[in-house]
Amino acid sequence: MFATAALLASQNYKVDDVKVVGALDYGQTSSPVECSGAPTYCAFVFNGQGDDRIEVNVSEGEGKAFVAIADGALAELTSGTNQVVFSLPRKGPDSETYYIVFRDRDNKPGHFTVELKKLAK
Repeated sequence: MFATAALLASQNYKVDDVKVVGALDYGQTSSPVECSGAPTYCAFVFNGQGDDRIEVNVSEGEGKAFVAIADGALAELTSGTNQVVFSLPRKGPDSETYYIVFRDRDNKPGHFTVELKKLAK
C-alpha cells in the first residue's frame, strides 16, 4: 500500500516546486531558458483541446532532460526523456490549460529549448 501511495504522490507537482517561464502555442519553439534546479522544475504553459495529439521536444545541449505534461492542477499525465507524444484528455468542449514540466534528468542547472507541436490525429 505504501508503494502505491508513493507512486500517486509522485504524479502531482507542488506549485512551489515549479517555475513557469513562459507560454507556448502550437508550432512554437522557445528561446533558450535557464533552469537552475531551484525550484526543482521549470514549465511552459499552453492551451489545448481534448484529443489534440501533441509532441513536445526538450533539448539541453548534450544533456538529457526530464519532460512531463501536466494538467491545470499540475497532475502529471505523461512523462519521458527529451520527448513526449501524447493525446490530451477530453474533459469538455472548452480549451484547457496544460503545463510542459521539465528539468535536467540529474537535476543539474542547464539551458533548455522547448518545442510544442500539434500532430495530425
